[in-house]
Amino acid sequence: MTAEDGLLAELRALRDRVIGVTDTALASRDGLIICADTADLDPESMAALGAASLGLAQRMAAEVGKGLLRQAVTRSSGGYVAIYAVGSGALLMVVADVGVDIMRLDREATATAEVIDGIRTGRDTQTHDHGQRCLRAGARNLSAARRAAKPRRAGQPRLTAASGVWTRNVSDSSKYSSTELASCDR
Repeated sequence: MTAEDGLLAELRALRDRVIGVTDTALASRDGLIICADTADLDPESMAALGAASLGLAQRMAAEVGKGLLRQAVTRSSGGYVAIYAVGSGALLMVVADVGVDIMRLDREATATAEVIDGIRTGRDTQTHDHGQRCLRAGARNLSAARRAAKPRRAGQPRLTAASGVWTRNVSDSSKYSSTELASCDR
C-alpha cells in the first residue's frame, strides 16, 4: 500500500466512523489537494478555501494570544465544515450534516489528523484500530476522566478540562496557594 492509499483509507475510515460526515479531504497548507473522499464537492475548491480559512483562523488565534490553532469549525444552517491542522504542512477538512455529533467528530478527526501526520512524516505508518487511536490521541483525557469519576476525599484536588487545558481545582485553599495548570496536547 502506498502512502496515498493509506491517507485515503484514513479519510474513508473517518467518514465511516462518524455518522453524518459526508465529505473529507486532505490538502497542503498552500491550498493544493493531496487526496479526497468527496461525493459532490470539488476537491480543488475545498483545498483552496480550507487553506484560506485555516490561515485566517490561525491569524485570529495568534492576534488574541490563545496559543496554536488546532481546528476551525464553520457551522451553517445545513451542517458543519471542520478544518484540522495536520502537522505543519497540511490540513484535514471534514464536511458533515447538521445532525452530526460534533464532539465525536472532533475526537475522531483529531485522532485521524495525528495518524495522517504520522503517515506523511513516516513517523508512524502503522494504522491502528479505532480504540487504539482514541487512546493514543486522548490518553490524558481518558485517565483524567477516570480520576475525576473516583470519589474524592475532602481537600483532594479535582481535574477538569476547559478549552484544551487541564485545570486542577483545589477546594482547600490553605493547602494550595493558587490553581495549578497543566497543558494537555490532544
